[in-house]
Amino acid sequence: MHRPHPYNRYHHSMNPARIHGVHRTRGPGPGLAMLLLALLALAAPASAENGPTPGLAIEGGTEAQRGNIRNSINLARHPCDLPGFRERRLLRDTEERARNALRAIGFYDPELELAFERDDACWQIRITVEPGPPTTVEHIDIQITGAGADDLGFEAVRSQTDIRPGDTLRHDHYEALRNRMTRIAADRGYFDADLHTRRLEVDREGRTAAIRLHMETGDRYRMGRVHIEQDILADDFLQRMVPFEEGDPYSSAQIIALQRNLNDSGYFGAVRVRPQRDAADGLEVPILAELEPRKRHSYEAGIGYSTDIGPRIRLRYEHRYANTRGHRYQAEIEASPVRSGIGYNYEIPLRDPLRERLNLFTTYRTEKTDTQESDRFQIGANRILQRRSGWQTTEGLRYEYEDYVASEDDRGRSQLLIPSYRISRMDADDPMTPRRGYRFEATAQGAREEILSSTSFAQILASGKIVRGLGKGRVLARADAGFTDVDAVQDLPSSLRFYAGGDASIRGYGYQRVGPRNADGDVIGGRHKVVGSVEYDYPVAGNWSAAMFVDAGNVVDEWDEFDPVYGVGVGVRWRSPVGPIRVDLAHGPDSDDDFRIHFSMGPDL
Repeated sequence: MHRPHPYNRYHHSMNPARIHGVHRTRGPGPGLAMLLLALLALAAPASAENGPTPGLAIEGGTEAQRGNIRNSINLARHPCDLPGFRERRLLRDTEERARNALRAIGFYDPELELAFERDDACWQIRITVEPGPPTTVEHIDIQITGAGADDLGFEAVRSQTDIRPGDTLRHDHYEALRNRMTRIAADRGYFDADLHTRRLEVDREGRTAAIRLHMETGDRYRMGRVHIEQDILADDFLQRMVPFEEGDPYSSAQIIALQRNLNDSGYFGAVRVRPQRDAADGLEVPILAELEPRKRHSYEAGIGYSTDIGPRIRLRYEHRYANTRGHRYQAEIEASPVRSGIGYNYEIPLRDPLRERLNLFTTYRTEKTDTQESDRFQIGANRILQRRSGWQTTEGLRYEYEDYVASEDDRGRSQLLIPSYRISRMDADDPMTPRRGYRFEATAQGAREEILSSTSFAQILASGKIVRGLGKGRVLARADAGFTDVDAVQDLPSSLRFYAGGDASIRGYGYQRVGPRNADGDVIGGRHKVVGSVEYDYPVAGNWSAAMFVDAGNVVDEWDEFDPVYGVGVGVRWRSPVGPIRVDLAHGPDSDDDFRIHFSMGPDL
């Protein structure tokens, strides 16, 4: 006697719109379309504006089971004055949807009781759920044949962890696995792949399921030539931004990387990169990049304020592409009561235009504070390299001339040829107000009297800041340190001496008012510096937060003289549309002032 096979088999085509089912167990079996509808339905009962609406009450089962049933049933589309002859049909439809919702998450034999309940206002359907035992995944059969059999992308599918034997069957997990295989095939260039076996087999009696997915990948396509449509830069210059070679194995990740490179270059306002599969030459797929240039000229104006330097204005001009080789230049003017200057920078992209460049620059800056005066001219060059590790290195050489006054009897002129090397890195989950992030920077520089310099010195500077979430608030910690090898601090121009105090240093003290003093009590700067700060800010309302902080450190000529001074205080923070704005009230026990108000703005890192 012929006995039916104990499995329900659902055979799925590559087109999700076509679903074929063979049901071989007792009772009416759902089609996969109903199961998917049960998982994907988003229509929840909506409140009517003009009166009561039908309700759905579900008792029993788990929260997940009740939620899936509720998401599969929409009674709000029915009127409150539903005719009596439609009740039976509505109950049948509701029961079928509830069963499909439970089957979709692995419960094939639930017991359901439905009741139609009317009152004076409207009606509701009450469902009592006894889900029964779950159906578990017994076997997972994934087979990859063809050129992609050893591809690491498909190897990850074979070792996938979303579904394991013994798990409760979920149809959405099966669909996600099936879609993942077809997506990997498309992303990695197996355009002729055929998922010829795709079955979810359910044994209703044994309450087990088997998943069978077999794919023949066919050959893997390759990257063809990149055609770039634009008219502002040389084609061979732009080809240096292509992250792959012609003939490399096809990868949609590389297509995305090319689009990102062109966007990040700063030359284009719109970038569209697309493979041209219909124009494939054999297995090579040409790539088309359509680019719209940004405006050639850029003008910016900005204003700001801090208690260290007062109000300031900044004007900036940029020529974004000065020639077909991607050169560009910027000019900037800054003016404030304490510090003003003008600068010019000419940028030349090098071998890797996105990560390596040469900056030729010249600047003039004048500064006048309560502790020193300085007029400084610089000219030099920096080679900047953005390393793939995330670190940025800067190799520099500059010549600077400075006319300075540190005190009445400490003034002079310096001429220095300074080579330098700097490393830096920053990472943050938000560019303005991160909850998790850090910044680090270290510089080594110096000069020799024998080489076009008025004095010899060597100097190391390091600074860092870290932000971490703590409860609803954040902890912000920073540190700045510097060491100078020089015969006497008076041999250094004031711009190379260390000072402390101010908005970004030790709050509670005036700008550059902490450091070694001469016999007249004037702060003249020092050779070594260590300054640190710990702050906690806590949100109080909307974009406002409150902060408390402790700053400490000092500047000395000799390390054995180091005796830290402290500043403590509280503050208010406002996340404004243009960035964080900070107002602090600080007290320094060793300060000339009982307290100081500090105002500053700008990114936390």
